Amino acid sequence: MATKTMRRIRDGEVPIDGGTAVQDDPGRPVFRGNGADDYVCAECGNLLATGMNPEHMGRRVRIRCGRCRTINIAAEVPVELARRPARPANGR
Repeated sequence: MATKTMRRIRDGEVPIDGGTAVQDDPGRPVFRGNGADDYVCAECGNLLATGMNPEHMGRRVRIRCGRCRTINIAAEVPVELARRPARPANGR
């Protein structure tokens, strides 16, 4: 298995249709799968997900580390910044 380091989310980087999984026990990964990759926290290296395939660690998946409370996202996944909806020209 390969170990992939996730990355810390950037300010304003919020997936519109995603959520944040919370790791309650730092000794247990949040997700377990049958894939080839383990994902660890960008800050402390704690194991967050084990046996995952990259397609399951998409832009909607964020994990808050149970050890250091850093919110992580898969490093190779670009996420668009959340934006306010545009206001109509007539101001309504």
